[in-house]
Amino acid sequence: MSENETKDEEFSWDATVTLRGSEVVIPLKASVIKQEIEDQISIKGSHRKAILRSTIKKFSAGLKKGAENLKGEALQEFQWNAFILLIDDIIANRHIAMRSDAALVEQAIADPRLQAPK
Repeated sequence: MSENETKDEEFSWDATVTLRGSEVVIPLKASVIKQEIEDQISIKGSHRKAILRSTIKKFSAGLKKGAENLKGEALQEFQWNAFILLIDDIIANRHIAMRSDAALVEQAIADPRLQAPK
């Protein structure tokens, strides 16, 4: 079995979170959560802020159109942007501390907003 097949078969779930005052359903996978946290904490401050500004702008445009009106790639991009903003919210201002403390990364992964339904 290839790595892509394994990733496609990985357990996934939907989480409903409130971002920017709106409820958004985000599809989640454990491996993607961990990778996004690691990616965000590895990016230097000014570059990370620029990426977040762009992400917020795209997410806000999706909210303005209405998530229920988005289809296909537009919906996937909207959900991905929501996911990025959720991870940023969970990390808060602990990027630098998390780079050197694996326990903080695990604590972020354990955030209730990211947990699969039992």
